[in-house]
Amino acid sequence: MKNLISTLVISSMIVANVHADHRLSDLRIRTFDNRPVIVSFNQRQYNTPSTFVNIYDVQPGRHFIKVWTTVAPRSYGHGRQLVYSGFIDVPASAEVRAMVTRNRTIRINQVIPFAPPVPAPCVDPYDPYQAPGQCGTIAPVCMQDAAFDELLYTIERQSFESTRMQLAKQAIRQHGIISTNQVIALVRLMDFDSSRLELAKFAYQYTADQQNYFRLYNEFSFDSSVRELSQFIG
Repeated sequence: MKNLISTLVISSMIVANVHADHRLSDLRIRTFDNRPVIVSFNQRQYNTPSTFVNIYDVQPGRHFIKVWTTVAPRSYGHGRQLVYSGFIDVPASAEVRAMVTRNRTIRINQVIPFAPPVPAPCVDPYDPYQAPGQCGTIAPVCMQDAAFDELLYTIERQSFESTRMQLAKQAIRQHGIISTNQVIALVRLMDFDSSRLELAKFAYQYTADQQNYFRLYNEFSFDSSVRELSQFIG
């Protein structure tokens, strides 16, 4: 494991400018009359009836989607009605709000572009890996310690890993700038390597000091996760 990490660290230092895919979008689906819906998106099921369904980290392009309305919140089989089956074209890097119309077509009502990630490193006085002067004359500011500590406390209290993941992604996306140290703290709130890897990949595009990202390799239990993250950023 140590030899693998050493090799990957050297490789990551050689690659000076690495860029993740910044094009992922979020999709919100509802009906014109806000009835509870169940959604199948690219054959992935969202079976909890809700007045709207959020689908995160969607690749831009055309996707197949089915939408059912339900008579009651517990209607998973009988009592649901297919109101749309077809394709939706999702633009890149945005929150996309779509609606199933009265005529059983789907329409994108709103596209809210995400703020682009800031590539410059942020000021992190506690980071021993940050070289003097590398921030330039104006450096972006990462989430303040008090706000970040409150975020960690809120996420840590959640019982389900899926909820912790959702809150972490929302906070990163809304703030727009995060440090490697903060990513490490968030990753440690996840129980499974697969979740840690998912969050590390997501946070990379928002991380100001990407040159330090190799430090996350120590947060994984399996060599395969380390290799996958290295390939993703390199």
